[in-house]
Amino acid sequence: MLDNRLYTFLTLCETGNYTRTAEKLNMTQPAVTQHIQFLEDYYQVTLIAGKGKDFSLTKEGKALQEYAKTLKANSERILPLLHRIKNRAKPLNFGATLTIGEYMIPPVLHRIFKEDPETDITMVVENTDILQKMLWEGKIDFALLEGNFDRNQYESKLISDEEFIGVCSPQNETASKATDLEDLLDQNLILREPGSGTRDILEQALYNRNLSIKDFKRKIEIGNMNAIKELCHQNIGITFMYREAVKKELYQGYLKEIPLQNFKISHPFSFVYLRDCPDKAHIEYWYERIMYLRND
Repeated sequence: MLDNRLYTFLTLCETGNYTRTAEKLNMTQPAVTQHIQFLEDYYQVTLIAGKGKDFSLTKEGKALQEYAKTLKANSERILPLLHRIKNRAKPLNFGATLTIGEYMIPPVLHRIFKEDPETDITMVVENTDILQKMLWEGKIDFALLEGNFDRNQYESKLISDEEFIGVCSPQNETASKATDLEDLLDQNLILREPGSGTRDILEQALYNRNLSIKDFKRKIEIGNMNAIKELCHQNIGITFMYREAVKKELYQGYLKEIPLQNFKISHPFSFVYLRDCPDKAHIEYWYERIMYLRND
């Protein structure tokens, strides 16, 4: 369990305001001040450089915030860890980004169901930002991410390097002949919502070419991968996604790869979990199992 004073400190970091912190924790404002004063006296450092509108964390305060954040996340994991030990169980509780959740991991889950039908499995499919938040809240054990993440905050292991390509309708003659990204700027661009891994990778690739999403004729945001593929098939616009997510449609001729010469991008699919977590052995068991079942 996280010490109440550290919990108060984390809440204060989140709100940036003593009054809102007191309201959120159902405390008095003097009690919040006392908790912070206790921590400063105990660690013999100044944590808060200002108050009210001028509230800011000192260097020491930022360091304690990161430490306490990790401690809180890992403390959430202790109860399920003890129950797993007690019940001698290895439940599978994880999150995955959309491409991995819909196209890569289902065959692996099928193998797990077939080999261990009594295994409790919970999978959440969300974008990269939400899954990282769920890791810190202790709601999932690990995440399978296709997007960028702060490698200083997490342990990670490589699953695979995946090719990222542009696709369009077979009827889109202009896109079907394009060889440079700049040739596509008169097209409608269909893409995922902000925070998704595929969007992050596309935005970075465009940035490296001194381009942005705004340079395309029109932006269409869709949260569903199948809907994006259907709109592309209907020649409403073009999109960019992992080959893994669209290999069936390319094989069937439902969609066509855009033959870009200056767009050779691959990106890792990563197995991500919190640093120094108390159930590291359990989490790494599932990494080894997933890798074995995927490559078998």
